[in-house]
Amino acid sequence: MTEEVQVGYTWRGSALAGRSLTVAVAVYVVLAVAVFFDTAASMVRVWSVSETFAHGFLIVPISLWLLWRDRDQLAGAVARPQPTVLLLTLGGGMVWLLAYLVEVSVVQQLAFVGILITGIWSLLGTELARRVAFPLGFLVMAVPMGEGLVPSLVELTANTTEALVRASGIPVYREGTYLTLPTGHWSVVEACSGVRYLIASFTLGLVYAYLTYRSLWKRGVFVLVSLLLPIAANSLRAYGIVMIGHFSGMELAVGVDHLIYGWVFFGVVMFLLFWIGSFWREDEQGGARAMPVQHREIAGQPGTSVWVTLVLLVAVTALGPVIARGLSVGHTLAATTPLSAVPAAGGWELTADAEWFWHPLHQGADQELQVFYTNSGAVVGMFVRQHLQQVEGVELVQSQSPWRSEDGGWRVLGERAEPAGLGVESAFNVREALLQSAGQRLLVWSWYRVGGTSTDNPYLVKLLEALQLVRQGQRKGSRIFLVTPVDEDLANGRQQLRHFLKIHGAALDAVLDR
Repeated sequence: MTEEVQVGYTWRGSALAGRSLTVAVAVYVVLAVAVFFDTAASMVRVWSVSETFAHGFLIVPISLWLLWRDRDQLAGAVARPQPTVLLLTLGGGMVWLLAYLVEVSVVQQLAFVGILITGIWSLLGTELARRVAFPLGFLVMAVPMGEGLVPSLVELTANTTEALVRASGIPVYREGTYLTLPTGHWSVVEACSGVRYLIASFTLGLVYAYLTYRSLWKRGVFVLVSLLLPIAANSLRAYGIVMIGHFSGMELAVGVDHLIYGWVFFGVVMFLLFWIGSFWREDEQGGARAMPVQHREIAGQPGTSVWVTLVLLVAVTALGPVIARGLSVGHTLAATTPLSAVPAAGGWELTADAEWFWHPLHQGADQELQVFYTNSGAVVGMFVRQHLQQVEGVELVQSQSPWRSEDGGWRVLGERAEPAGLGVESAFNVREALLQSAGQRLLVWSWYRVGGTSTDNPYLVKLLEALQLVRQGQRKGSRIFLVTPVDEDLANGRQQLRHFLKIHGAALDAVLDR
């Protein structure tokens, strides 16, 4: 039987090499955080105010603990710095710069973490960086991301809960994400999406798989299960809460205990996941012997290489922020042509306010337009929010939902992408929402127009804005909302909006692009 040997690397004739490398890495991390202080601070702010991402405070300590746990394997190990990796750091800096210019916080944060990881890699060298790859890569979990999954998870939870309730023999009426049972009403809202369970399970699953298994396939399978299980468990949780409320006459599983039951259920699911996963563990506690370390000597003068690489690394790391501060992107609003109503055509006529008492929740626009049209009893409202200058907090693409009214009188029954249907040359999708108030339903179409391009995709909007900055040194764009009242026949409402847009689309574009 052959004995497994883990190979370490050390520098001949340099007892202080490992300590010198540690100091160099620490100096780089401190300088990088100082250079990208605003980005790092934005991450901490999100951790502080969001329960979904509060785990971010634990990520760096966990990464440091994982490094400390393997300190015996890393003691005295020094690998050759890799200056070529600086190209990756430079690429991360350019990604950060682009995200900074169009103010996409999550991309800035991801780029910052990527810069940290590749910078440390360039100092450690590939061999040593491979040995600490997981603690370094785990830093990505500090980025507060995942909220984009909420709409899809809400829809999935509503679908599965409805199906399970029906399978239980209980009648249920559904409108969008609202479920009505004989005993009461339920709403699948963002808090019911399970995104918190998903992020928590994935984070814990990563650490558990790394500590418990050595084979990549077992680690991969466990992480995959830790992703899929909370999604399925959240559907069962929602179904269970609805059933408890139904059979208790809406006395239990409502209010605060609704959330308590959810987290207790999640805790039980996580316990079962880790307990079952422990049967295939491969760590030292499972009987695997610790591998002895055989250090290979590498001749050279590591100290000089490390510090020279550090100097180059700091210069490359600071390049993006230096360029950002050097760019002159003006925020002064120049003289512009006021927005004017699109002339009515094709049998449509301008009319007075339809008194729907709804308008899009879109704040900070430089110019606004609100106008209504009528044609043989049909009514279409047009709302335009135009941004001619953009600063953080008053951007064209906004995180808040524009559908709900400020007084909470409107519910969102459904949301989807819908083709505008204007032909091949001008084809684009709109974002469709079905809204319900106490006495009326509205069908809303919404899209953006930036640099002559119409789209419902906010990520494409950010890219178009970046191109505007490069070419023109400014960011301009509009968000358009078309609204019409509907009954149960949504197809008729869609046809009404499509007909209106075909007649007035070109004139609307001319007004916006003026």
